[in-house]
Amino acid sequence: MNGRDITERKEREAELVTTKQRMELALEGANLGIWDWDMRSDRVSRDELLTEMLGYTKAEMGDRMRGWERVVHPEDRERHDEALAEHVANRTAYYRCDHRLKTKSGEWKWVRTMGKVVERDEDGTPIRAVGIHQDIDDRKRAELALKEERDMFKEGPAVVFEWEDTADWPIEYVSENVEEVLGYTPDELGSADRHYADIVHEADHERVVSKASELDSEGVESITLDPYRVITASGDVRWVKEYTRAVESGNETTELLGYLVDVTERKRREHELQQFKTAVERSAHAIYITDAEGTIEYINPAFEAVTGYSEEAAIGETPRLLQSGEYDDEFYEEFWETIRAGEQWEAEMIDERADGERIVLNQTVGPIIDDDGDVRKFVAVAQDITERKERERKLRERERKYRTLFEDTRDALMVFDRGGYLDCNERALELFGVDSVEEFIEYTPWDRSPPRQPDGADSKAAALDHIETAFEEGEAFFEWTHQRTDGTEFPSEVKLSRFEYEGEPALHALVRDISERKERERELEKREEKYRSLFEDTRDALMLLNRDGFVDCNERTLELFGIDSVESFAGHTPWELSPPQQPDGADSKEVALAHVETAFEEGEAFFEWTHRRVDGTTFPAEVKLSRFEHEGKPVLHALVRDISERKEYERRLEDQRDNLDVLNRVLRHDIRNDLQLITGYTKMLADECDGVEVNDHLVTILESADHAIELTKVAREMADVMLSADQEMQFVDLRTVLEGELDEVRSTYSEAVVGVETTVPQVAVEANDILGSVFRNLLKNAIQHNDAETPRVTVSVTDREDTVVVRVADNGPGVPKDQKETIFGKGEKGLDSQGTGLGLYLVDTLVESYGGEVWVEDGTDGGAVFVVVLSKAE
Repeated sequence: MNGRDITERKEREAELVTTKQRMELALEGANLGIWDWDMRSDRVSRDELLTEMLGYTKAEMGDRMRGWERVVHPEDRERHDEALAEHVANRTAYYRCDHRLKTKSGEWKWVRTMGKVVERDEDGTPIRAVGIHQDIDDRKRAELALKEERDMFKEGPAVVFEWEDTADWPIEYVSENVEEVLGYTPDELGSADRHYADIVHEADHERVVSKASELDSEGVESITLDPYRVITASGDVRWVKEYTRAVESGNETTELLGYLVDVTERKRREHELQQFKTAVERSAHAIYITDAEGTIEYINPAFEAVTGYSEEAAIGETPRLLQSGEYDDEFYEEFWETIRAGEQWEAEMIDERADGERIVLNQTVGPIIDDDGDVRKFVAVAQDITERKERERKLRERERKYRTLFEDTRDALMVFDRGGYLDCNERALELFGVDSVEEFIEYTPWDRSPPRQPDGADSKAAALDHIETAFEEGEAFFEWTHQRTDGTEFPSEVKLSRFEYEGEPALHALVRDISERKERERELEKREEKYRSLFEDTRDALMLLNRDGFVDCNERTLELFGIDSVESFAGHTPWELSPPQQPDGADSKEVALAHVETAFEEGEAFFEWTHRRVDGTTFPAEVKLSRFEHEGKPVLHALVRDISERKEYERRLEDQRDNLDVLNRVLRHDIRNDLQLITGYTKMLADECDGVEVNDHLVTILESADHAIELTKVAREMADVMLSADQEMQFVDLRTVLEGELDEVRSTYSEAVVGVETTVPQVAVEANDILGSVFRNLLKNAIQHNDAETPRVTVSVTDREDTVVVRVADNGPGVPKDQKETIFGKGEKGLDSQGTGLGLYLVDTLVESYGGEVWVEDGTDGGAVFVVVLSKAE
């Protein structure tokens, strides 16, 4: 074990604790706070007494010198900084300064700061300082009050009063100069009818009484009253400052002896200063004050709203914190040269807020100059014009855009008021034949018009009427005839619109040249007149209708239906001018509506219809409905053609066909049978008679009978053709038909040589069941009209893409050139034809009905070639 006696150390520690406690009590009793400043890092260590002196916590005060500087009163900052700078420069043994600091409650407290640099580096640069702050507020205010009392007499002549310390303060004495200051004579104030309370302004009376009552308190011998108002002899109001103390009188009563000084002018200046301060505090513009070096000492509330920098962030900084980098050093050099020379500087600047957003400020910076003419401070007013500049930019953009529209439009645009034109675009100059805008604005609207309008109205009077209408109602729209500088006129469409032009009401005029439109309207009127004539003069009934009924009609319609007027006709519907049912039994209204819908949907409809006149008679009609636009809406154009005559003709044709059918049966049956009997009995007679002459006659009879039979056969085929006129085409196998006819001709005319040059192709053509008559008649014609000893007939067939060509060639005499067109009876179709026979007429008729062609041409070795072209069946 090793033991050491530490009694003395313990005693020293106890003494040290006691000393520290006494020190803390002494500091607290003396209202002292200690600070320690590391000048390299700018960190300050403060004890709680120092921060609590101002009502802050240590955290609220912070550990930087800036936290201390921001609470220094702006009026004391320069003096404080100068004292500190003198000591740091080693020109004073320590630094000391009495100044005001802002407490947490917002009030100002007088503090004495004393400090000393206790450590410097090798170069002599201070690196550490310590010091104290002492609360001297009460003492300092007492000193200031005493100084104020002394200064009171410097402000003007003092009026001495002596009052009784009783109600309303009767005046015992007043100095002679009271009349000079307040307008009363000493006698007037000293009378029993007037007390001092009588001249105190009623608004301040209670405050003065309250303050004077302090003299009755123990230990209070004197009071100083803040300025209050008194009423002068003339009724004016003056501000006075009063210093009063209680004095003992000889009769053991207390009297008051006081001094009044007129501070009206000072009060006025203070009021003006307060107004200015209020205006600065309430201003929407950012206002800040800097010292001569540009350090910000004061900002108003709007500064933070505009720049985003709070008072704590801005005080102690320079306006550089607002720089956006938009301007170079030369710009700022010119700025400082201007304001340091005592001149005011104003410019729009692009600055930067605390959040980095760019703003445009209209800044005015002016110097504050002391009595010696030196610049002591600078005051700056910055108006945020960011939104205005943006509006101006958009306005310029809109102006550029609308000027482009103003110039590029195809219409003439102009601006004018009641006195004449103010502006116009290039199109207006071109339209009116004027060289420049300056020349154009010399005119009035009626100067650029003929003396009278087409309707006879005076142009000037009519123009003024339109202008007043536009000014009163906001717009006017009308047609107008203008006149160019060369005297030519043109029609126009004019729209006037009221608007603000450079702050004054004006009119915007749009003038559109409608010469082409007017010409089109004239042409349209002519066309309308023309088509109305066609509408009226046609032999068909024409009408317009929609889903609800008829809209218009022509005279032929009224005549056809037996109606008096278009108005009366327009009251009907199509089904009202029809019998209840159509000939096929269909309901007229239902079918009519269906046709109308078909026309609206598909564009047209075509059908036959039975109409009924207003007198009850009916007639058949052919109806065509066509959809078109009428006055901007879809309607139907109806063409109704009375086909009564055609129906009667068709009926007669039907009767003729019936008669032809009877004739056909007679030819096919009765006449042919009789001729065959004649042929039969003639042959019997020829067998029984031996005479040559008789046999020659019998041969003639037989040949004539055969020819008659052949004629009945052709006539029958002709009847078949006529009866089958409406028969639809069929698919007919050409090979079957052609080979059948070849076999029949060979068996009938054994003396002739009938051959086929090529194989007949297996192909179908468009024809009907009597196609064989074409080839039979061509083959027989080639043999019967052949003068050769041995008639030869050759058939060839050529298969083409869409047609089939059949050629029938013979070795006969051929067909003369002048008969090639008439050989088929062309030009006089029928039984009276000058052709070579009824058979060829039948051939031509059938081939034509099939949509084909037939003609005759010369053969290569003589003879004739009949060519038939038929369409192939699809």
